[in-house]
Amino acid sequence: MLTLSTRTAVAAALAEARGRGVSGEALAAGLGISRVAVSKHVAALRALGYEIASAPRVGYRLERAPDACLPEEVAPLLRDALWVACEGGPELGSTNDEAKRLARAGAPEGTAVVAARQTGGRGRFGRTWESPAGGAYVSCVLRPNLPPSDVAPLSLVVAAGAARGLATLGLDAGIKWPNDLELDGRKLGGILLEMAAEADHVDWVVVGCGINVIGPGHARAASVREVVPEVRVAEVAAAVLDGIAATYREFLAAGFAGIAVECAARATLTGKQVTVRDAAGDVVAEGTVRGIDDGGALLLEREGLVSAVRAGEVTLRD
Repeated sequence: MLTLSTRTAVAAALAEARGRGVSGEALAAGLGISRVAVSKHVAALRALGYEIASAPRVGYRLERAPDACLPEEVAPLLRDALWVACEGGPELGSTNDEAKRLARAGAPEGTAVVAARQTGGRGRFGRTWESPAGGAYVSCVLRPNLPPSDVAPLSLVVAAGAARGLATLGLDAGIKWPNDLELDGRKLGGILLEMAAEADHVDWVVVGCGINVIGPGHARAASVREVVPEVRVAEVAAAVLDGIAATYREFLAAGFAGIAVECAARATLTGKQVTVRDAAGDVVAEGTVRGIDDGGALLLEREGLVSAVRAGEVTLRD
């Protein structure tokens, strides 16, 4: 069960009032804290960008909440039972780094970390991931009871979950193997997995996902609001997290085979000629994409032979 922080609970109570005033006394009684504590939390919310009016005999009234990926905005929207905590803030170096810190400290599975902006976001192979305000930047701690070898398809499981969550908002995202989300051939988001494991057991997996919501500002990238103009950033973050939770549960219960069908239906590379390179930039495979197998590998055909590629960076061939 998701436990809201006291500050998030104050924000949620003001939002539930739908513009009506709520007295400090009522907030204090409902949350089991002092009126002084309520006042401090309201001040902290104002510092985050919440517009909260206050007046005698009226109490506190929420006039506007920030349109940002904040725990105070995302946590009340989470619906899946996987989520037990939602941490983060307006700015982090990296949600993945914070989630890894929490994982090492013993944070349970289902701990989410969100941020409105990252100063040190990164993608695969250590590449810089631009993370300006206006995006949905989320990470979570997972603790699958699996050997490391069985975790290989998890990036595609997460991609399918994120796409499934975005579909609930009215956006049909494609999956570019192995870890990107696309819209009309342009990058919409990316996924980064990091893991700590023994030889036969996974300790934890941290899943990070960044989604362009408001707009990245260049032609090679897409944004959610191109399709769903009125959606709020926190709604995107919560939908993505709930979608990830759903496909993760299916993966644990029945493996990747069922999700492979969903990934194949959303695959953007099928039928295209591609080159696959390793982290050093060396070519490891070339050919025409024929799909994704039940283990999450990319199937490439070349000169009539089909081979499975399990890792690498894919680019389209001219």
